[in-house]
Amino acid sequence: MDNRLLLVKCITLLYRESMITDKTDNSADMVRTVLEAIKLPEISITLNHEKEHLSALKETAIYMCSNSLDTTYEANDLLQRLKVNCGFDEKLYEAFAQGIEKEMDEPSLKRTVLSIRKFISDSFRETEAIKLVTNAANQLRFERDKIKDLRTFFRDFSTKLEPYQVEATRRDPAVVSSVDIGDTGSMSEVFEEVKQMDNKTGLLRTGWQGLNDMLQGGFRRGEQWVLPALQHKYKTGFSLSLFKQLAVYNTPVMLDAAKKPLLLRISFEDSILSNLQFLYENLWINEHPGEKPNIKDVTPEQMGLYVKEKLQATGYHVKMMRVNPSDWTLRDLQNTVMELEANGYELHACMVDYLPMMPTTGCEDGPAGHALRDLYRRTRNFFSARKILFITPHQLSTDAKQLVRDGHSNFVQMLPGKGYFAGSKQIDQEVDGELYLHIEKINGRAYLTIQRGKHRGVGIIPDELMYMVLPFPENTSIPDDLLASPIHSRKVGGGPVGSAEETPFWSYT
Repeated sequence: MDNRLLLVKCITLLYRESMITDKTDNSADMVRTVLEAIKLPEISITLNHEKEHLSALKETAIYMCSNSLDTTYEANDLLQRLKVNCGFDEKLYEAFAQGIEKEMDEPSLKRTVLSIRKFISDSFRETEAIKLVTNAANQLRFERDKIKDLRTFFRDFSTKLEPYQVEATRRDPAVVSSVDIGDTGSMSEVFEEVKQMDNKTGLLRTGWQGLNDMLQGGFRRGEQWVLPALQHKYKTGFSLSLFKQLAVYNTPVMLDAAKKPLLLRISFEDSILSNLQFLYENLWINEHPGEKPNIKDVTPEQMGLYVKEKLQATGYHVKMMRVNPSDWTLRDLQNTVMELEANGYELHACMVDYLPMMPTTGCEDGPAGHALRDLYRRTRNFFSARKILFITPHQLSTDAKQLVRDGHSNFVQMLPGKGYFAGSKQIDQEVDGELYLHIEKINGRAYLTIQRGKHRGVGIIPDELMYMVLPFPENTSIPDDLLASPIHSRKVGGGPVGSAEETPFWSYT
């Protein structure tokens, strides 16, 4: 980038900003950053004395940066100073004159200021990106012996380069959504979403009546939900059941009719084989209540066809992946989603089992737990902008495990708001919703207890709807009850809601 042009833009920007009547800030900090990056030649090798001119112009820019926000400049006075700074370089002075002499009204001033800011920002980013690439290339060429792991080197380089990969003409990726109150069409789009939520077309139902009551109809696209539980307390089974239910009980409502609706599940731990076996058995027991499938009598082809037909009956495409989390980062997850979108899919829900197993490469460093919290934040921002429901289990901390050792009953009801998340106590501040899980046993029978924690942006519901209990049948997964009588109860060991044996809700206090 031509240093002279940068100086012209910086000084013109500060001058034009000083003329705005309702200004609340200026670009002095940005200009200082640019000035620090402008290196003067050691000697003037031409007769036009470039070094002296650049040095004088830098001094003028520094002077303008040091002035208070309410400073205004007389155009003639400033041009006189710039004339001296430019010396005999008439073309350089003409560039300043073109930017300063023209009369502008307030709207034109603001548009000009924004345009110059964007030019400087893009130019500076380009320079920084080139420097980053050059340094990486030099390391590979001349310091290869100091690079212990090429994969790590390239991954870190990609992360550093990521902020520079956004084209200047694209909409700001940090802006998740916006609305112009004066634009009737823009307002109508927002209220159309409100209408969809109100008439349930914007919801994704689950297969359990009690859970739908807890969620006030179902999950909403764009939300991020976490499923906290201790080890071996049905996190994977519960999330797999939800994944199946989203496909079976919802007809796709498309944002883009030209695309194909998709549900995606990514596992970092369990094999696709074990997940498909669970889905086959769960689908079977829902179609054949009280029976357990005999897998020995069914061929793999028959099992695959059965699962495919059931999960895609409502129109959804369903994809499942097994990934080694050690070789994956948030960037890889985002690239996978964007590649699916490029291939014509509209992703409605993504389930990752489970997110904290993924490295926090590229996330903000800080105190213990900060990087993991930032991973959740970045994940939420990415999926929320695309109206994709995101669900992931999460391990509870050892502090939560101590509550079990201490013999506390109604374990899950004690968890919301306490920050009992492994790795970071602030995960609950980033997600949209929490469903705490735990297995309780009484009289030799197992029950899955579910307690809803926060649910961002949704109204208050009665306490008895925030907690539910699902009984485990003997040696099988929990069946659905959306199309049957409720199976959930309000207390471990109590009768189903709505039955003669129903036990009233009991709340931990």
